[in-house]
Amino acid sequence: MYTFVDTIEYQDENILPAEAVKFNGKWLDYEVYGFRTIHVSGRELMECEIEDVQIGNVDGMQYQYKRYPARTITVTYQLSAQSNAAFREAYNKLNGLLNAQEAELIFNDELDKYFIATKAGNSEIPPGRNCVTGEIVFYCTDPFKHSVVEKSFPAKVNADGILEAVIINEGTESVPVSYEIVHKHENGYLGIVSEYGVMQYGDIKEVDKEVRKKSEVLLKYTKYADYSAMTEGQGIPDGGHYEYPREGTFCGCTIKGRSWIALQSSGSGSTWHGASKYVTLPPDSNGMSGASNFIARAKVWFETTKVSQTGTLQLVIGDEDDKHLASIHLVKSSAAENRASAVFQIREKEVGRIKYTPSSQSVTNSGNGQIYIQKSGELFEFYFGGKKYHYRYPALAGVKGHSVTIFLGQYGTSYSVVDYMFFGDISFQKNNVSYLYDIPNRYQKGSVILIDGVNTKFYVDGVPSLEDEVRGSTYFKAPPGVTKVQFLCSDFSIPAPTVTAKIREAYL
Repeated sequence: MYTFVDTIEYQDENILPAEAVKFNGKWLDYEVYGFRTIHVSGRELMECEIEDVQIGNVDGMQYQYKRYPARTITVTYQLSAQSNAAFREAYNKLNGLLNAQEAELIFNDELDKYFIATKAGNSEIPPGRNCVTGEIVFYCTDPFKHSVVEKSFPAKVNADGILEAVIINEGTESVPVSYEIVHKHENGYLGIVSEYGVMQYGDIKEVDKEVRKKSEVLLKYTKYADYSAMTEGQGIPDGGHYEYPREGTFCGCTIKGRSWIALQSSGSGSTWHGASKYVTLPPDSNGMSGASNFIARAKVWFETTKVSQTGTLQLVIGDEDDKHLASIHLVKSSAAENRASAVFQIREKEVGRIKYTPSSQSVTNSGNGQIYIQKSGELFEFYFGGKKYHYRYPALAGVKGHSVTIFLGQYGTSYSVVDYMFFGDISFQKNNVSYLYDIPNRYQKGSVILIDGVNTKFYVDGVPSLEDEVRGSTYFKAPPGVTKVQFLCSDFSIPAPTVTAKIREAYL
């Protein structure tokens, strides 16, 4: 039996009733003066719905399955106030506290578990009184209660030499399993196996160092002097704008220990104008020119110090006919607001645009500015701001990258140019492969995979990567008791990753 405390006679804020209610992180008995939980119903045994079917003239019914419907929890409370104003203020506060959806509902006599609830109803309060008893009805679409503590189960190598996690579920219900995988070596494949299902990610056929050896760096500029190999004033313009003047000049500078190529003079022009450099890629070690599978990387710095500054930085890959194949350009054209865009183009057509603020804290400051263009047959991948963007063009699968153009410029003559608008280094790597997934390796050393079993989501280094999931994968649950889960990876991934399985127990 729980002890009843009359709120008219006594309310000590340091003492909570046994069934006191904590909703959305707040104890109602603490937050609302004069509120006292009396008792709660709906937390105990719960009826289930059974589905059966009649088979011909056979006696009885054939069992199909059972399910638990949503749960309703009713809290009976007493609220007393010394004046009408205090009474009304107490209910104002109570209404505010209850105005939450799918929030945690915890009771004082079971602090280690919570329901997921929404306030759905209440009893009518008798008029003309400042001391009343009422009911609050919480609706739980999920009928189960959950542990406030998430259990972790590190995987270990078992007697058969297989990495295995032994999950112990001491709840009463099957629960989703989440995983954290930290790689100690490159890896192309991850398999998760139990008696309840199989999950697969990546490519089980992905190879390691053989493909990497076939990749060849055709161009790499790391200091200003390297850019002398490029022809100044020439090149393929971004978006096909051959009308933009390119009479400007470049200079070199060293800032924060890095050599940069900068805009010395932008020349003249009423619209965009600046300086460009162009180079045709050298042949590979087999004497073959161009690359239909490649990755072109650049370190850039694009940062304003005044809102009125304008400018553009462009990295353009040309094809064997000296036409635009793919490009990334950073551009700030407005003098009225400090907003810039990263624009991706294929065949002079814009395929993507990312807007951002080019401040000292942005993704293009001196420390963060990494961009690349990768082509693997028909698949183009652009990298900007820590994220990858993919576009497929089957008609361009065999088209080769053949040249690199860089351009720095500004708009008109009435605006000042972006203060920090530099290229740090540029490289072009040729890959003799047909598909992106054949390039090693999908998961790098130090890469962290998170598998959210509750929401069935897959993340690589914080980036959603559901495209890695192999069709037919099943996000299985761990039933009450012991569940053994085994983990497989590419045979070249030695040492194996560190794996931790996690569950949050649930109870009826």
